[in-house]
Amino acid sequence: MKDNIVDIGSKLRPGTPLPVTDFWFAQVDARLTRIEMIISRLEWQILMVVCGTAALLLFEVVQTFSPQP
Repeated sequence: MKDNIVDIGSKLRPGTPLPVTDFWFAQVDARLTRIEMIISRLEWQILMVVCGTAALLLFEVVQTFSPQP
């Protein structure tokens, strides 16, 4: 396998304007990024609720099995 690097270059010439579809792709990308952020925050909130519930359950189990005076 040869280690040659070939510069392909851009398909657009330096003076040509960008296609209009790039604007729409940027809009879709921005919205998907916001949706991904919301989903990650929701995942953290669900994880915190599950951990809190597990901690409360653990406290109840310890209280149940501990000797009462």
